[in-house]
Amino acid sequence: MAKTRNYFGRFRTTNAETGSTTSGGSPAPSPGGPVSATGGTTSTPGNGYKYHFFTTSGSLVVSGGGSIDFILVGGGGGGRSVDPSYAGGGGGAGGYRYITNEPVTATTYPVTIGTGGPLNTSGGPSSAFGYTSAGGGYGGKALTAAASGGSGGGGAGLASGGTGNTPPTSPPQGNDGGAGSSGGGHAGGGGGAGAAGTPSPTTPTGGGPGGVGLPAFNGDTGVPASYGTPGPNPGRYFAGGGGGGTWNSNYGTAGGSGGSGGGGNGAFGPSASTAGTDGTGGGGGGSSQPQQGSVGGDGIVIVRYSV
Repeated sequence: MAKTRNYFGRFRTTNAETGSTTSGGSPAPSPGGPVSATGGTTSTPGNGYKYHFFTTSGSLVVSGGGSIDFILVGGGGGGRSVDPSYAGGGGGAGGYRYITNEPVTATTYPVTIGTGGPLNTSGGPSSAFGYTSAGGGYGGKALTAAASGGSGGGGAGLASGGTGNTPPTSPPQGNDGGAGSSGGGHAGGGGGAGAAGTPSPTTPTGGGPGGVGLPAFNGDTGVPASYGTPGPNPGRYFAGGGGGGTWNSNYGTAGGSGGSGGGGNGAFGPSASTAGTDGTGGGGGGSSQPQQGSVGGDGIVIVRYSV
C-alpha cells in the first residue's frame, strides 16, 4: 500500500493491486518542532496541537522555528441583488487551501484576511506564508454569467455559473457555481471548496443549494465549535457556497440552502436571504422578488503545530 498526499493535504492510500484509494485521517503532528509563536486567538485543547485563529488581519510572530500546518480561506462572494424579473445567484465560497509541514523560522509572518464581498461583488483574497487564496465569485444575474473566483458564483436565468479556481492555481482552491434555470424563476448555488454549486432545478422546487465546504485539517476535531460550522462528516467546515434565490411561490417553496461551511441561504419570495458566515469564507445567499441577496463571509487563517 503506497501513501501519497493529495492537493488538500489529505493522505490517500493506494492499493497496488486494485488501484483504489481511500482518504485517511488527519496527518501526524508536523515534524521539526517545537514551534513557539504568538498571534491571533490561540487554543491548546490537549490533542497534541496548538492552534492560532485569525479572523482579522494580523501577524504570527515565531520565536522558535519548526513546521506548521495551516488552512487559508478567502472571503466569500456576495449574492446577487434584486432583479425585476429573475432570481439571483448565490455567492461562491472563498478559495480554500490546506498546507502541511510548512517550515517557519524566528520572524514575523503577516496574515491578511479577505473580506466578504458586498452584493454583486467578489470576496477579497487571504494570504499568509507566501500563499494566497482567492475570494469567491459573486452571484449572477439573468443573461450574464456569474463571477469566477476561488469558487464560482451561482448563475441566474439563462446564464452559467462562475468558474472555480480562478485565477488558475495549483492545487485547486474551489469549484464552479451552478447554472441558472432556463425560465429564470430560480437561480444556481455558488460553488464550495468541497463540491460545485447545484444548478437551479428545472422543476419548481426552489433555488440550487450552495456547494459544501471542507473540514479544517481533514476533519481535525480539535478545532473549537466557535469556528466554522457543522458538516456531513466530523470536524468544522469552511468555504461553503451560497444558495440560489427563488423568485416567488410560482417557482418553488424555498430558496437554495447554503453549503456546510458558512454558505448563506437564498431568498424566497418575501423570505430574506442570509449572509455568508464571517470567519468561514462562505458565499452570500441569492435574491428573490422583492428580497435582496446577502453579503459573503470574511475569510480565515488557522495555523496548528505540534506541542
